[in-house]
Amino acid sequence: MRNKPDTDEFRELADYLAHVELDDQAAKDRIYNRLANKLKAGKIQAKPVEKDEIVMKKSSWKTVAASVAAIVCLTGAFSTTSFAQEMLSSILARFQVGNLQIVQYDKEPAAPASENAAVQAGADGARAVTLQPRPNLTVQEARAVLGSNFPAPSWVADYEYVNTVVHGDSMAEVQYAHGDKTVNFLISKGGENGIGTTEEVKTQVLNGTKVYMANGIVIWEKDGYTIELYAQDDFAPNVLGKIIDGFSTGAPLTQTEIEQAREKLKNAPVTEGAGPAPAPAPVSGK
Repeated sequence: MRNKPDTDEFRELADYLAHVELDDQAAKDRIYNRLANKLKAGKIQAKPVEKDEIVMKKSSWKTVAASVAAIVCLTGAFSTTSFAQEMLSSILARFQVGNLQIVQYDKEPAAPASENAAVQAGADGARAVTLQPRPNLTVQEARAVLGSNFPAPSWVADYEYVNTVVHGDSMAEVQYAHGDKTVNFLISKGGENGIGTTEEVKTQVLNGTKVYMANGIVIWEKDGYTIELYAQDDFAPNVLGKIIDGFSTGAPLTQTEIEQAREKLKNAPVTEGAGPAPAPAPVSGK
């Protein structure tokens, strides 16, 4: 497989697309949303240069002429308008950690006007609250509910275990607290997740595990699972390394455990669902 695109193969078509503008706002919005989805999935990238797991951007999307045909199929129209060019060219790097992709931008991508209007309309209206069962589950019970023996922490400094919450059918949130401070771990496998940031994405190897730090979240992979750590305080590297080393799977699940845990979840009272820990402070990589 070639890593270097053939920039002459679709030269005329690329030049045509680069200079076409649409007046139809609905068409622009469709193109933007489709491009955004493809970017998140990594199906459209700037000219790639591999460096470890990082794909660094070397130039704007227009140099990837060999990808023009894919863009035409994606948009359904002969158009790559200026707003799409700006969004694509603002990507600095991508980092893939398990099922999660981190995209680093040099500036916040601008959303189409209609999307901004929808956000404003939502802000002016009543907030919809999603309610879900949130019983007190042990880690092993959450494993039984998901049918997945996911790794979980065995030590989190002076924080004490609070609860494990199941999100969907492939994610668990393991919660710890110390006074008013919280530490939450999101553990998932499969599917596609992603975050974007305009800040530097830091990487560090702790006891043989490569960790990524973006938007104050510490992310790493273990046994095929993606683990995201949300904390309100920084952990020193030696403490963070010990937390990571303490992740392990449990005893093999029995059918009785699975049935009992799922029955417990089924009969749990419905309470307001909460997300991960509040906006975390950046975790020090020094």
